[in-house]
Amino acid sequence: MNEHKEKKYLKVKTKSYDYDLVNDSIFFYKEDEKYKSSLEFNGIILDFNEENNVMNVEMLDASTKFQISKSDLLNIKNLDAIINIDKENIKMTVKMEILKRNKVLEKCLEALTPNILNLPSGTQGIAVTVDSST
Repeated sequence: MNEHKEKKYLKVKTKSYDYDLVNDSIFFYKEDEKYKSSLEFNGIILDFNEENNVMNVEMLDASTKFQISKSDLLNIKNLDAIINIDKENIKMTVKMEILKRNKVLEKCLEALTPNILNLPSGTQGIAVTVDSST
């Protein structure tokens, strides 16, 4: 029979993010979660809650990672991050949409690290949609 664990897909919708222009770091977070641990790789920090679900994502040197100007990161419209966890590795794929001169630019990033926290296998996601009517 099928002995593969069923992969869960947790998609967290959040509107909470901060971009630090001076330090070029972007932080996507979900409020009201209890922190358990963090994993840093390639200038990306994933924070996990008590259920081993991703609750926060921070990217250092974000403009360099996405090959765009720092000022462009002030105009994020959407972000979709998929985190695939298996026994050996954690792979993160990020797709971001940025508004520049009334056009939407799509930027992508992939990062891979060993699963040193022995997190359970599964697929998780974080989606951010920014409301421009402020």
